[in-house]
Amino acid sequence: MELIAIEAGEKLQVAKVLSIAMLSNPIHIAVLRGQGEVERQYLGTMFLRMLKDRPGDVFVTKHDGTIVGVLRSYKCHGSQRSQAQARQKLKVDERDLGDVDARMKHWSNSWDERHPWAEHRHLGPIGVLPQFQRQGLGSKMMERFCAEVDSKNEAAFLETDRLTNVRFYERYRFRTVDEILIFGVKNFFMWRPTQN
Repeated sequence: MELIAIEAGEKLQVAKVLSIAMLSNPIHIAVLRGQGEVERQYLGTMFLRMLKDRPGDVFVTKHDGTIVGVLRSYKCHGSQRSQAQARQKLKVDERDLGDVDARMKHWSNSWDERHPWAEHRHLGPIGVLPQFQRQGLGSKMMERFCAEVDSKNEAAFLETDRLTNVRFYERYRFRTVDEILIFGVKNFFMWRPTQN
């Protein structure tokens, strides 16, 4: 299986693959308060909106013509506001956030406030359908991504909510630069400096 650029008309399928692949992520379970079909559809809608509003570079891996893995990244010019300003605005009691849209906004803002100031390539989301995991697809996608950023002398940044993912990304020279608890879930922010 090879990694190829997304084709016209595949955004809906890409969003569905990502929603299935990432439904069991701890932060998604905490924000959505479940991991059933309703929550999967909510994630699918979120990913589809992201792909339309800020598509970036999207690559897919296919098996028998069906998308089974997705890697998205986009060029980011860094944070436009100081992190101190962002953190002052975001002092929220998470227990007061009962509705899913409010919890989603809080999670998104919490990630945004830790966005690096420096120019970089932002990686994410990246996901592989559960039945195709542990077959080396994630590694192949990461090798392709790292070769691409290295060829352009770009730094890279990502967020994750799984310690196993932290260990995986460390193999590609990402290092944790910040951590935060959101709805009781530890989130990790990782930076990969330019390699040239």
